[in-house]
This record gives sequence, C-alpha cells and structure tokens, in this order.
Amino acid sequence: MVTRQRPFGVTILAALETLLGILFLLGVLALVVARFRLSDVIPQVRLFPVRFSVVMILLFMLGAIDFVLAYGLWNGSSWAWKISLIFAVVGIALFIFSIFLRPGIGEITSLIINVLALYYLMHPRVQAYYRKDSAAPI
Repeated sequence: MVTRQRPFGVTILAALETLLGILFLLGVLALVVARFRLSDVIPQVRLFPVRFSVVMILLFMLGAIDFVLAYGLWNGSSWAWKISLIFAVVGIALFIFSIFLRPGIGEITSLIINVLALYYLMHPRVQAYYRKDSAAPI
C-alpha cells in the first residue's frame, strides 16, 4: 500500500478551515448570549427573534460545513478539493465586488487569501494528493 504524504500547505488550509469553523460557532454563541442579554437592556430586540434565529442557524451550518471541509482536506478527499476550489472562486468574486462597495484592509486581505488558496489548490503536487493527476510527483 502506497501512502501519500500530505503537502504542508494542505495542512495549513485544513487548519484555516477548522479555525473558521470555530469562529462561526463562537458567532453562534455570541448571538445566543446577545439575544438573552440584549432583550433585557434593549426592549426592541424582542421584535426581531426570527432574525437572530436565522442568523444563528446559518452560522451554525457554515461552521459545520467548515469542519467537514477541513476533515476532507486533511484526509485528501477529492470532494473537499473541488468544494475548496468552488469556495475560493466564489470568495474571489464576492471580495472583488465588496472592494468596490466598501474598500478596506479586510476585503483586500480576504481577496489575497482566496487567490493564494486557488493558486495553491491548482498546483500539480496538490492535485496529485487529491488524486487529480496521477502523473505528477508526490
């Protein structure tokens, strides 16, 4: 049985996806706390319970997707490679659009990270790790 060695950049991408998942779950926790604490301080918050619930569910789902994606990237699953490519392309498009709406360091940084991730995922060694090109050296 031939074992493939995971490229170091893939380890970094999996760690970043895990970190992003943790941040999404912390966002859910912050909204839960805010929902209960703010309703005592600001009575108008009680008028928007559906908005809080929808955002909490969305953040929880994004966090779960990030954990699953990190697991797939770590283990060299081809579906994780494909989804990461899709997320990188969508992220590039969204951040280019957001730079025109509200330019800032966060948008530029996110754009650079997505471009670098897309470039790295297209590298032959990384594609070989995800079984995309068997001729490339591992």
